[in-house]
Amino acid sequence: MPHITMPEAHHFAARPETAVPHGVTPAVRGFHDDLDTAATGRRFGEVRVSIVEGSARRMVRTNRLTHADGETYLRVCRPLLGEMQVMQDGRHSVVCASRLVCCDSSRPYKIAMSENFRMVTLSLPHRSIGLTPQDTGPLTARPWQASQGLGALMSNLLADLERYGEEVDTAIELLGGSVASLAAALFAERIRAMAADSGAGRQTLMMNIQAFIRERLSDPDLSPLVVAQHHNVSLRYLQKVFQERNTSPARWIRDERLARCRSELTDPTLDHLSIAAIGERSGFYGPSHFSRLFRDRYGVTPREYRKAMRPVALAG
Repeated sequence: MPHITMPEAHHFAARPETAVPHGVTPAVRGFHDDLDTAATGRRFGEVRVSIVEGSARRMVRTNRLTHADGETYLRVCRPLLGEMQVMQDGRHSVVCASRLVCCDSSRPYKIAMSENFRMVTLSLPHRSIGLTPQDTGPLTARPWQASQGLGALMSNLLADLERYGEEVDTAIELLGGSVASLAAALFAERIRAMAADSGAGRQTLMMNIQAFIRERLSDPDLSPLVVAQHHNVSLRYLQKVFQERNTSPARWIRDERLARCRSELTDPTLDHLSIAAIGERSGFYGPSHFSRLFRDRYGVTPREYRKAMRPVALAG
């Protein structure tokens, strides 16, 4: 396929609930120039799955848009029909059905479809996968086969979310957390395969640490020292790795526990559990301590949050 030279776009689609804002230009005269008219999506906690389809077009994410946005995302794209060209971080790749490719909303990129297309995209906040925008350079515009291993799991998951996403009506935030964990594991595998420098090593270490913590949130003895000893690093080095992401090991453990509690408070299948039991499932032993931390983090007590969110959860 010949290289497509794409001009700077002059129309902007900026609905945060449907897509990361892009400049969009039709590749063929007469096609609509608003990407959002061709996109549908569903949110699973902090994770968003979008279906984009249409005729030939180009999408340009400019410096102006990246600077105007708040939270940034890493996007995983899987074409379902047609081919897409992705240009970011000095790379240019062509991606066809059943392959995966990433782009990062914190930096300019260009995407071009030269024929009728349909694709599914997964948008993940950087913080949900343990990466910063500076970490993702090795991942963008590098397609990879999704025929085996974690890549196959992610590819099949995206296809299934496209087919069955509307049928998921409970534990939405828990599903989003599971998707983010799978994506983090996939990216860790990709980074290990592409580079062995110290920066990549810290990224991989961080992902392994986060997976270790998430599996042990119910353990009240989980602490930064336990985490450091398990991964054969000093406590000081562990703190340095987390400091690069503007947090600390203790704060990250606490926030993950609170996030899991918040998700479980909206899960109808856990209605039989008391507030104290919900806290204990994530390592908070002491109702008053749990309630205070939850209120400090989210502005309401766990009981108030469950009561406020119950109608939403029941409505699906």
